[in-house]
Amino acid sequence: MKRLTNSLKITALVALMASLFSCKDEPDFIYTYEVAGFDNMPAAMVAADVYGDNLYGKGYYWLDEATGLGSKPIDDQFYSGGTAVSKFADVDLTGIPSTDWYKYQMAVRFENSLGRPGYMNSPNCLVSFGYSDPDGWVYSPLINFTDSDTTTRVIEGLYICVTSYAYAQMTTDLGSGVPMCEESGGHVKVIFTGYDAKGVITGKVEEYLANFEKKSGYYLGILQGWKPVTLATLGRIHSLSIDIESTDMGAYGMNTPAYVAIDDIVVRFDKGTTAKANKDNILTMKDL
Repeated sequence: MKRLTNSLKITALVALMASLFSCKDEPDFIYTYEVAGFDNMPAAMVAADVYGDNLYGKGYYWLDEATGLGSKPIDDQFYSGGTAVSKFADVDLTGIPSTDWYKYQMAVRFENSLGRPGYMNSPNCLVSFGYSDPDGWVYSPLINFTDSDTTTRVIEGLYICVTSYAYAQMTTDLGSGVPMCEESGGHVKVIFTGYDAKGVITGKVEEYLANFEKKSGYYLGILQGWKPVTLATLGRIHSLSIDIESTDMGAYGMNTPAYVAIDDIVVRFDKGTTAKANKDNILTMKDL
């Protein structure tokens, strides 16, 4: 939780989001902004270790007082889909047996100048796990405004980054998977979907985590470091789902680990309003 209304950081973030969002048709002076940056979180809201032992059957949730955003795992089990606060920077999984890579699921493939995982030297960030599994074994996670059942705000944007576990699988042939490379021509993307207070979809925004499809006209390779994503086109939303799509599919579904790191969620407030976060109003995809 961090209030950055008067800081250079929030000014820079909002300026960047505004420059990327070309459809903005309201003057800035009627809004204020807050950022969910996940710093100074209580210990119970941070993954206890690089695996995240406290994310399973222990009532885990996180709540950001400045923006009102919150989230908890599906059925209190992170493996069913969820987001959690991480303090763990990149772990080189080379030489570690692939069967043990999941033990490092909270590691973010980034290390800032202070040895931390977050954007702009932040000590913490989010790690999201889950995707829209048609068989229902796992779900795309959801974050939402917890002030009330009807609270809606505009999320201007956020930053995304690849995790260590996802990167290791993307770059390695494990027998069942296909490496993300120029020869394979595949992609991995994150899909953000906005929902209003009634659970109706307001829109979607997609961004690549890896893209080797030259025909798309957006040849990227694998994302390096943190990248901004604008979400204001979703309009006023009550909740936001985080889905992962990959071309690397197998007999048991998606081979690519469905992880993405997220930091500095910029939220637009009507001038004169503030957040009133309430953990009792945290939703999951099963609530929509």
